[in-house]
Amino acid sequence: MTIEEQARSRGLAWYPADSPQAQAEAVATHVAALLKKAIEQRGHASLALSGGRGPELFLRRLEQIQLDWEKVTITQVDERWVPPEHEQSNAGLIQRCMPQLLQRATWLPLYQGRSLEADAQHCHTMLKTLMPVDVVVLGMGPDGHTASLFPHMPKLPDYLSEQTPALCIAVPETAERLARLSMTAAVINQARSKILALSGEDKLQQLATALETSDPLARPIAAFLTPSMDIFYSP
Repeated sequence: MTIEEQARSRGLAWYPADSPQAQAEAVATHVAALLKKAIEQRGHASLALSGGRGPELFLRRLEQIQLDWEKVTITQVDERWVPPEHEQSNAGLIQRCMPQLLQRATWLPLYQGRSLEADAQHCHTMLKTLMPVDVVVLGMGPDGHTASLFPHMPKLPDYLSEQTPALCIAVPETAERLARLSMTAAVINQARSKILALSGEDKLQQLATALETSDPLARPIAAFLTPSMDIFYSP
């Protein structure tokens, strides 16, 4: 069974693209259609974005799409605990890629600069007002992590449970990575639509293993491979 067949057997939609540019176009168009539908149905929409290197083309394309952005609230799936001027800030990337769009939308970044724990509590309260989020756009790391939920991290089973009371968590700094803020499964898996965008053969194989083993502690993305999810892949 191919990875696409495995995904479809789980009720996941699969959208292959020939290039990163084609993938960015497809994701941006899909996200905009979902937001437009939410605005038509409820008068407003909410969108949570991921950072990293992968989303830049998608974010720049989304900036160009005509939509009633004044009726959209945009926040983040996760963030390194650094100010937006920092080179590793996800908010900084989003702001550079979508400057005009963010002037029109309601922009709710996770980093507030108080303390890691205080920011996590602030974001928990903020996310509570947005639930269920209309569209969550996820990425995946080469180790199978998504958001800032890493393999075998402390309390991971709690964070991957939709019953966890925490909507946003503080992820302490380690030798390998900066401190972070992250949504939990209580937010991500209750979103009306989830999108996973990934590129490259290495990540495709990680996804295949996650689908086959269904071990979210080893590959946290496995906890989110449930409907309704749309997977966009490019080589």
